[in-house]
This record gives sequence, structure tokens and C-alpha cells, in this order.
Amino acid sequence: MIETKLDPKEELEYAQLRRMGQRLHIPIHEVFIKLEVFDRDGKLIQRHYQRSHSWTRNAYNMMFSQLAGAPPADLTFEAGKLSQKATSGTIYHGNYPFGMFLSKDTSPYCLAYNTVLGYRAPASNDDYGILVGSSTDASSFEDYVLITPIIEGTGAGQLSYTESALTSISYAALALKNELIRYINNNTALLTDVDVNEVALVCKTGRVDIPYSGVYTLMARDHLASTVTVPSTGQLKVTYTIQLTYPS
Repeated sequence: MIETKLDPKEELEYAQLRRMGQRLHIPIHEVFIKLEVFDRDGKLIQRHYQRSHSWTRNAYNMMFSQLAGAPPADLTFEAGKLSQKATSGTIYHGNYPFGMFLSKDTSPYCLAYNTVLGYRAPASNDDYGILVGSSTDASSFEDYVLITPIIEGTGAGQLSYTESALTSISYAALALKNELIRYINNNTALLTDVDVNEVALVCKTGRVDIPYSGVYTLMARDHLASTVTVPSTGQLKVTYTIQLTYPS
């Protein structure tokens, strides 16, 4: 089996940062990406594990907008501005804070299980949720879309996206974690392998100008340290683990 692991030296630095954040009461969040490839018989043949360092300007703008209660009042997408840039390239501004999209139905069932909210995309949907691409371009803070997205389908270079799995939240040793998981199948009729070099989190966020209206916004795009190959009739499992350590 091919396996890529975390860098032990970097992990020591993160442990120090985590302890410093606890001591100073500064939120320290961490994000891990795991890609696992299974062959047609369900055997694990490749595991790739790395940290995500690639929250985009959109993600930072959402964080500030929510914490500060500040709406994006400028149509310019650049340093010092709070606007949001959708995967379509459209830039939005308005009088509402930049945040996760919620429908008018705020029942517990809707918030926990609906696949039209946040990162939970329905099957065969390549607009949002966990998405993958083939570009080897480095990650950029200004990314707002995958460089070369691998689209839904069974043609050459395409993959089939399943419905995003239910989120799994856990808490241990003062760390709250949420796992976002999506299975992606290689059902190409041409029986060819598909190479994955980039992975992204695309969120269905609320439009800052129209309440209860959604738009697709890329929050993170990571260039993989090594190529992950999904063989014909194989399956890719992508897991984003987002962790926040609380003060002691």
C-alpha cells in the first residue's frame, strides 16, 4: 500500500502552538485531509494524509464577518474588504453577515440532515461539498474555484460523487472535532485511472445581499503533496477533519 503521513517535525510545532493558544486563550483551529483509495474489491491501496494550510480569503472574510457582526459592504474582493467571491466568479456584497446558508426551516432535522446546507451536498452534485481536481498548481490565498475540477460523470477523467456523509462531531482532551466525509467513485466507461492533485471544500453559503438565498463559495483548496490515483472501478474516500482546541 502507498502511504503518505504527517511530518513529525511540523507536528511538534503544532503541539507547541496548540498549548500556546490554550494558555493565551486564542482559538487555534487545525484541519487535516485524508484521502483513501480502495480497489474494486474494497481493499485499501493508497492512503494520503496531510494538514490543510489553505483557508482562502473567502474563509477569512466569513470568519471576521461572523465574529465581528460586520456585513460585506464593498464590491471589491481584495485585502481589507469583506466581500464574498462565488465559484462562478461573481463578487457579492450587501447588508447581511457572510455565513453558512440556512433555509427558512430551522427544525433540528433540517439543520442536522439536510443536504442543501453548508458542506453537505447531494449525490451527483459537483457544485459544492468536498470536491477534487487534477491541477498541480500550488494553493493560493486568492483561490475561489478548483483550477481543474474533476466533474461528475462516467466519461474520461470524470468521477461520480456520492451524497456527503452525515457529519461526525467528537470531543476529547479539550479538542472539538468535526469530520466531513465524501465518497467518490471511478465509474468511467473507458476503464481508465483518474489522478487527483487538488481537493477543496466548497460551502453553500448565504448571499450577503439576499436572505435565504444560497451561493457556492470555496473555503479551502489544497494542493496535494503527492498524486492520489483512483483506479478504474475504484473508490476514493475524502475526509476533512476540522478541530478547535478550547482553553483549559
